[in-house]
Amino acid sequence: MRAGLAAIIVGSALSSAACFTSVADESCRTDRDCGDLVCTRVGECASTSSVYALRIEWTVNGVTTDQAGTCDGVGELELAISDPTGGGQHAVRPVPCAAGSFFFDKLPVGYTEVAITAYSTTGGFLDSTRGTAVGSSGVLRLDLRP
Repeated sequence: MRAGLAAIIVGSALSSAACFTSVADESCRTDRDCGDLVCTRVGECASTSSVYALRIEWTVNGVTTDQAGTCDGVGELELAISDPTGGGQHAVRPVPCAAGSFFFDKLPVGYTEVAITAYSTTGGFLDSTRGTAVGSSGVLRLDLRP
């Protein structure tokens, strides 16, 4: 419970602090920009029936990030989510490794492919792993091996 609450708090803080990037221009920033629709986390207006929530959780070498030293040497992560059929892509960086998870509350249903990339404290590439949200029941777990 504490870890889940911490992830929500960190995720909320990151939503205002992290740099969100998108391949396409965003058509919205808030729900007010979309009339009767909602503004998704990738900047597209969509009906509420065509969005879903996804929590991405990660471990490092099989160890949860709440264990001391797990993220030593990892400076930051980048989370990328994409639509394999439509070609849309959205990335969030920097994401702190120690957070252990990131929550998207309004993703278009086509955005199912996820990649997490770890960078060192000096910005160098460490590792990248991929997964799909298809069949994940809203939680995708990935393991980084820097």
